[in-house]
Amino acid sequence: MKDSWTMDELNIGDAQSVTITLDEENVEAFAKATGDYNPIHMDNEYAGTTPFGQRVVHGVLITGVVSGLLGTKFPGLGTVARELTSKFSKPVFLGDTVTATAQVVEKNDKLNMCTLKYTVKNQEGITAVKGKAVVLPKRQ
Repeated sequence: MKDSWTMDELNIGDAQSVTITLDEENVEAFAKATGDYNPIHMDNEYAGTTPFGQRVVHGVLITGVVSGLLGTKFPGLGTVARELTSKFSKPVFLGDTVTATAQVVEKNDKLNMCTLKYTVKNQEGITAVKGKAVVLPKRQ
């Protein structure tokens, strides 16, 4: 897979994906970086008492997988995010393998701006997150 697309190379309908398994190390690093030590993410005993019955990966960490896709793979290197909105519909648990897919749905060549829709699905194909991103890809 290419590591970057310019505005001229992007077409409506183009899409790319990235897959990652979210584990204890990811959750610990995210908590350390953000200070979000909510026990639903960090404490097995506490999380077991919640409706989920187990620890849940931080929602923003999952959205971060999308950010990584946008900034390093598609559109890729040099891309600047202007807007990122997410709707969380299902939890992601430690050990889940998620696939984030972004697809170009709108282009504004004059403003060098693209709108992409994205989904994040778990290993069972269940959509956990969907949303929209507005980005400024590299011009050349």
